[in-house]
Amino acid sequence: MTAFRDARFRRLYVGDALSGFGDTALLLALGIWVKDLTGSNSAAGAVFLAMGLPVLFAPLAGRQIDRVRRKPLLMATNAIAGLAVLALLLVRTAEHTWIIYGVAIVHGCVATVLMAGRNALLKDLLPDSDLGSANAAFGTLFGFTRILAPLVGSGIYAAFGGHLLALIDALTFLAAITALATVRVVESPPERGGERFGTELLAGLRHIRSVPLLSQVTVVSAVAFGAVGFLEPIIFVVVEDGLHRPAAFFGVIVSVQGIGSIVAGFTGAWLLRRVGEARAIGGALIGLGVGCAALAVGATAVVLGGAVGIGLAVTWFSIGWNTLLQRHTPSRLLGRAFTTAGMLVTIPQTAAIGVAAALIVVVDHRLLLAVLSLVILLAGLRLLTHPKPAPDPVPTDADPAPDRDAASDRDAASDRDAAPAGGPAADRDAVPGGVAPGRRE
Repeated sequence: MTAFRDARFRRLYVGDALSGFGDTALLLALGIWVKDLTGSNSAAGAVFLAMGLPVLFAPLAGRQIDRVRRKPLLMATNAIAGLAVLALLLVRTAEHTWIIYGVAIVHGCVATVLMAGRNALLKDLLPDSDLGSANAAFGTLFGFTRILAPLVGSGIYAAFGGHLLALIDALTFLAAITALATVRVVESPPERGGERFGTELLAGLRHIRSVPLLSQVTVVSAVAFGAVGFLEPIIFVVVEDGLHRPAAFFGVIVSVQGIGSIVAGFTGAWLLRRVGEARAIGGALIGLGVGCAALAVGATAVVLGGAVGIGLAVTWFSIGWNTLLQRHTPSRLLGRAFTTAGMLVTIPQTAAIGVAAALIVVVDHRLLLAVLSLVILLAGLRLLTHPKPAPDPVPTDADPAPDRDAASDRDAASDRDAAPAGGPAADRDAVPGGVAPGRRE
């Protein structure tokens, strides 16, 4: 992965790896914590609803991200997250569950800022040719985190309780701040105000609409992930009625998805170079549809194979989505572009969860899986076969030659400069065009 030739990226990556691992370990335990305190499944599920609510206000966060320097913003956001997590030390009884919900809401806000802010900072930190590699590296990290963090978090919670997990998570945020402090980067100038609030707020949406490729990918992705939303309630029916296993087997499926994410991370940059962002996203959606269809087969091996395919496809999608937005969006519009695009995809996905929860009571889960798989397949096929033309990549406004930390890094930078301009963009025919929206993996 070429991005690792830059020492600054390596430090950013290590800090994000530590904080992401600790954060995931804790957050997955919050629902268990609420369940233990209240005995209520619905109360435990509400924790994840609280995490998702801030996405409705994502464009507000995007506006702020574009008006300040990203590195100090990320450091301050990590500090706020670390302090918020420490509030969990006050939780003792069921009367204190409101603290857990509050921390979950803060995490949702923090995740939005960290994801969009980090992706925007990468455009100033790395040349366009390394963006795919950087996003693929974070995809691999997400896969490892998805496998290991639930095991570590649940183990620590079972042995020592949630308070120790909170302390560990706070320390990982401190590690992320320390790593960011050592990263030297010349950022593009913050956007000056002057426009009306509504005009600034909707700038990300206007940009997506003005670039036919971004508009097409966003619409297709919104349709596909609206169908993906049906999986949330269906997956438990697959486990209990399809495989005749206890609900805890869902954890095995999640871990197996992590394996697919790791494979996707190692191959994502290669895929973008071969086919470009748009066709990579289209192919990922086709793979996602096939993986979802496999869940309808009442055989454990087939379902686990489908789970690997889903993990692979979602991570490929995320790599292509993030790289596409970074390459075709001005640096000081990236905050609003990422948060707006994420909101446009997440809202139909969230709405579909409620619809599926009602339908699953009266409709066979295999029929629902067949329908949602078909929708995803058609969306992916459309993007794979008829992508809009790709515009030229948008250069960063920052100094294209930031300082390096060591002679080896300067040599690596020289090697990159000698490569054909545009990296993955050199294949113009294949370049037609992201998180998946979600946490800061």
